[in-house]
Amino acid sequence: MDELPTPPNPFVADAASASFALPSPLELYFWPGDWIVYVAVRYAPPLADGLGLAPEDYGGTFAGFASLAVWLLAILAAIIGYAAVRDFDRAATRGIADFYAEVRRHVRMAITFATYQRRRRAERKEPAMDLQEVPGLSRDELRVLDLHANVEPGYALAVSDVAEKLKARGYEVRGALERLRSLELLRSTVSGLYDETAYTLTPAGRALLRAHRVRRA
Repeated sequence: MDELPTPPNPFVADAASASFALPSPLELYFWPGDWIVYVAVRYAPPLADGLGLAPEDYGGTFAGFASLAVWLLAILAAIIGYAAVRDFDRAATRGIADFYAEVRRHVRMAITFATYQRRRRAERKEPAMDLQEVPGLSRDELRVLDLHANVEPGYALAVSDVAEKLKARGYEVRGALERLRSLELLRSTVSGLYDETAYTLTPAGRALLRAHRVRRA
């Protein structure tokens, strides 16, 4: 039985020298189809006989159609692979960004809480505020103070938070917040991921609220 010749290697210029060569587009195109013919003839003779395949069919019609199917599948696999890599990259980038934002938020919360604790320790040494020196406050300013009285320790209310709770616009509450800060009834800090100005209640503000509630009672 004659030895079955393998398909010609388009990357070799001469079988004797085995020197590398750049294949032509046509040789490269028929290469997978030629190997399909070779596998069919060598390992599935009944199928090859039924299709009338032989080594003489290298570069023939059947090899051309088989190569077309292989290259189409390769292109489809490349598209699917690229889409999978792209989706993975987007998901990984989004996950890293979310993780960084979450870490940054926790760091800011820890810094804010540590600052609050330090100021609380310092406030115990501050003298009591003389309520007679504080000018009258408007209804909106008292509402702003009331909001801050309900904030948990270590947290602060941003301008947008106050505006949302009072159902007002940011510029409408910013004036009241700044006036209360200038009277040392509120203390400014930062909150959130975008360095938004936020406020916490000072001991003087808390004392003023208690006095106001006593007078109303």
